Amino acid sequence: MLSLIRSLARSPIIGGMIIALLIAAFALWGVSDIFAGGNNAALVVGPKTVSASEVQRTYERQLFQIQRDNPQITREQADQMGLGDSVVQRLTAETAVDAKADQMGLTISDDTLFETLRAIPAFQNPFTNEFDPGTYASVLRENGYRSSMAERQFEADITSELRRGQFVAAALGGITAPDVFAEIRNAYNSERRSLRALFLRPVLVETPTAPDDETLSAFLQENAQIFERPEQRRLTLMRISPTDLLRDVEVSEEDLQSLYDFKLENGELADPATRSLTQWPAPDQQAAEAAAARLTSGEAPAAVAADLDLGEEVALADVEAYQVPDALIAETVFTMQAGDIAAVESQLGWRVVRIDAANDPETPTFAEIEGDLRSELAADTAEGMMLDALGVFEEARGDGATLEDAALQSGLFAERIDFVGANGYSADREPALTLVQNPDILSTAFSAQQGYATDLESYGEDGGYFVVRVDEVEPARLYELDEVREDATRFWIMRETDNRLQDVVDDIQSRLDAGETIDAIAESLGTGARIESAVLGRDETAGPFNAQLVAQAFRQPEGGRFLSRADNQTTRALVIVDDVIAAQGGVVTDAQRAELTNEMRDDATQIVTSALINAYEVRQNQDLIDQALGRTTAQ
Repeated sequence: MLSLIRSLARSPIIGGMIIALLIAAFALWGVSDIFAGGNNAALVVGPKTVSASEVQRTYERQLFQIQRDNPQITREQADQMGLGDSVVQRLTAETAVDAKADQMGLTISDDTLFETLRAIPAFQNPFTNEFDPGTYASVLRENGYRSSMAERQFEADITSELRRGQFVAAALGGITAPDVFAEIRNAYNSERRSLRALFLRPVLVETPTAPDDETLSAFLQENAQIFERPEQRRLTLMRISPTDLLRDVEVSEEDLQSLYDFKLENGELADPATRSLTQWPAPDQQAAEAAAARLTSGEAPAAVAADLDLGEEVALADVEAYQVPDALIAETVFTMQAGDIAAVESQLGWRVVRIDAANDPETPTFAEIEGDLRSELAADTAEGMMLDALGVFEEARGDGATLEDAALQSGLFAERIDFVGANGYSADREPALTLVQNPDILSTAFSAQQGYATDLESYGEDGGYFVVRVDEVEPARLYELDEVREDATRFWIMRETDNRLQDVVDDIQSRLDAGETIDAIAESLGTGARIESAVLGRDETAGPFNAQLVAQAFRQPEGGRFLSRADNQTTRALVIVDDVIAAQGGVVTDAQRAELTNEMRDDATQIVTSALINAYEVRQNQDLIDQALGRTTAQ
């Protein structure tokens, strides 16, 4: 959106209008009020506040990350599952720790922040393993930091996290798990169970015949949560990205050469040259030149410095020219190579300089990077074309044109999307690829009001924009029987088969209680019943002994008997714990001790955080919180 505003502001007429509006705003409300926006504190924790916009930003980023992996989850469903309340609780806890960190005077330097960012693997170029600004920006976009202030906001978030880490380290750094705790944990994790199970497959019972309509209709009512047809929306969408316009872009050789020359002049074509150097102050030119000659011949620096009254040596490692404090020295050393030694007159007198290492990255030729330059220039040109078209589009909408008419006037395309659900699929399970591939658009479409086109919104990784209008909404409803007859019949048969298998299980339980052996029962049942054995640890599975069954087994004593589901949940299992195998004693490893220590510190952190929340007065503006979470519309 800021790019669009900048594009519009190039016009002297529109630019003047923007300035006039700002002046009018200052005159009406004053400079401070136009930025303060009134009382916007959604949370107050002691001396600190959290704005409604911060609650909204945090919620939107969490929702974005959830929908990226689970696009079928809507905003409303996420909130119903507790996302909104979780965000508020998290912000309350973090703000309480921030307040305590302020009280303790904890700060994070810019150098610490920079080194932290450089060390995060996700921000590093996979080929150089060095921090890469392009990768940094891309990863932020992928994780919900999408505004023009994304990098600044993320760095503020990281700074806050580091300050909280300082507080936790100060408060809980002395916590260490005793060896006896680790020994108990090791014994718990290493315990095993010897299991014997009778597995009963559905083939043991007769498959039910298809039910009549009355039975199926009742089945639908009983299982409304399964057979509900989600809300469907019919949409009109205008979207455009620079990629869509690349085919219309022509790049001239003259422009390519100009771009190359510009990058060359500004040092953008290669990493800057660096030098590692050592220098000694000399009393005069004669001493400096004599020292340089003796060092070049291989004499020890300490002996030369003592004989010629040189000052204390100063070493600089991997510095660029601007990082050398003296410009005269910098000018000379970047003409020297590794191993060179020279007497140099600096602004503060004579110096003896030795180059310990030199790095002069090779600058690529025009021919070598012509393809990259062409792609970059084409992308910039396409973005300019897009912004120009969007300027016409927004101007037309401002004059009262419909979304379709504005798109037509600006040479853009308005796309009609028939009824789809919040997961991007139609009721017939056909995907609307535009929405499935662009969750930003899908999320906006299902939070917009019917009949109103949204504001211009950004989407995608290549800087696209879109406007969507909800034309019609079909509320959620229970499917008609004819719409889901096949699925409903299949599910009903599965349920009835499972009920019949339960009757077999009940009969087997009675026979076991009467003293019959499990082997005799299995033999009497024939095909579809089999006995299997396994010796397993807590986190192990084997064949039909799935994770659910094993977890149940470790809640049973030796000789215990229980029922479970196995394989794909349609197989029943009657399981007997034949033996509980205790862990053999062993040495506690450093890794085990460290893991338990971290867990204890996590628990202690929660206790301290809860204590801080109780120590401060906490107030919530529920109306602002609801607006920030999208539960209500701001008036």
